[in-house]
Amino acid sequence: MMAHGGVQFLRSLSDEHILSHNIMTFGMGESRIEDMLRDEMNALQNPTLAPYAKEGEVRLRVTAKAKTAAEAEAMMAPVIADVKRALGDKVYGVDTPSLEDTVLRLLLARKETFSAAESCTGGLIAKRITDIPGSSAVFRGGVTVYTNDVKMYLGVKPETLETFSAVSYETAVELAECVREKLGATYGLSVTGVAGPDSDGLHAVGTVFVGLATPAETFVRALQLGERSDRSRIRTLAANHAFDMLRRSLTGLPVI
Repeated sequence: MMAHGGVQFLRSLSDEHILSHNIMTFGMGESRIEDMLRDEMNALQNPTLAPYAKEGEVRLRVTAKAKTAAEAEAMMAPVIADVKRALGDKVYGVDTPSLEDTVLRLLLARKETFSAAESCTGGLIAKRITDIPGSSAVFRGGVTVYTNDVKMYLGVKPETLETFSAVSYETAVELAECVREKLGATYGLSVTGVAGPDSDGLHAVGTVFVGLATPAETFVRALQLGERSDRSRIRTLAANHAFDMLRRSLTGLPVI
């Protein structure tokens, strides 16, 4: 009823159009973004620019009011361009639903695939990509490598685990490379870390290594996601970093 009748009724009460666009970012905190854009946000009245923090991301909403939709779009265009110029490769899309949706579209365009080996994220990467219809075209599959024997079953060397431990740069490398090869994907993602609430005795809670194996080389991000962060936040941030690494590789940006 609202979509078919209510919206038209409300529009009949005014001859103005209100439109918005969402600029999606990852890799920079809300306070840092506000510092960078504060002067512009304070100066703007129509259109307006406002940040909204998601878990591990920041969305910037640009809103304009005008006599026509075309006028509103024209008013917002330079603001969107300014934000994209200021934040650079931290912007992963405009009106894009999520990082994983961005990755899916990029892989579809290239006719490429990925697979994932997940320890502390427990299948969250697989869950998020398969929530999107059509993901079977780009996602080969995932393995939850929650124990050392399963990591070795996938192909991680016993000496790697003994020398460096399960939570390490070296283990992340081997997990990403093994899952890429075993599942026949173009790219392999891996996550291994300590999500808490307790330490593993070697690493602080929030220590995470995220790996990306490409056809040419393998990258690892070593992350400290905060000892005071809760388990859910650490897992969400780790998955976000995995998708961001793949996004950056697919668009020719520096991965780490």
